[in-house]
Amino acid sequence: MSNDFNLSKTEFTAYLDCPLKFYLQKEQHLTTKEGPRENQDTSNHPAHLARGIKWHDRLTTFYQKKAKGLLAGTISEREALNHPYYQLFWQQELHRRAFDPDNWYPLAFEYYCSSPILRGKIDRIDPLGPSDCCLVEYKGSWENRGYLYEELLFYALLVSESESFQQEIGRPVSQVACYFYNTGEWYTREVSPADLSSFREYLVALRSEMVSGNWARKINCSLSSQ
Repeated sequence: MSNDFNLSKTEFTAYLDCPLKFYLQKEQHLTTKEGPRENQDTSNHPAHLARGIKWHDRLTTFYQKKAKGLLAGTISEREALNHPYYQLFWQQELHRRAFDPDNWYPLAFEYYCSSPILRGKIDRIDPLGPSDCCLVEYKGSWENRGYLYEELLFYALLVSESESFQQEIGRPVSQVACYFYNTGEWYTREVSPADLSSFREYLVALRSEMVSGNWARKINCSLSSQ
């Protein structure tokens, strides 16, 4: 593996979890076409993973097909909010809209981008005022957060170095967040240029470890039970 390989968010968190898991992810992606995620066949996925993918897609579809209809009165709450997750989600979004009605509707959904060394797909990008933005990740619950802050910083660094993001979105990232759709809770952190600089240094050092070939399995890695 060369030192100039392009690292995905999935590979990054896999390495933090277990170097062997990273190696297996990287080998798989060498033969996988990279790009925006299409509709996925989840029939062979573990139940929790299939459920998560389904609700990522449903929350995106909710915004694209139901949110404006609810506000305009062309879709009833009974029709649109037919699951507790939708009810929690809409309560949170109405709160965001009340706080800043002029900068409420997301700038992008399921946004894939890449830089010379990183790549990934961001669940949602929200405007923050007239000039900044917030990167939003969806997760089921706090217990499933994994390496959440590192994951969000990965995305923030990615978009800061992505030419396509600068051309298409053109806003600096000043905040990262995660919405937990099981409970309707938010995790939010401010992001500064110093945070991104520090994280980039950390990531450069981590990439050097990744290409060393020392992909030993961690004792507590989930692969150990397979």
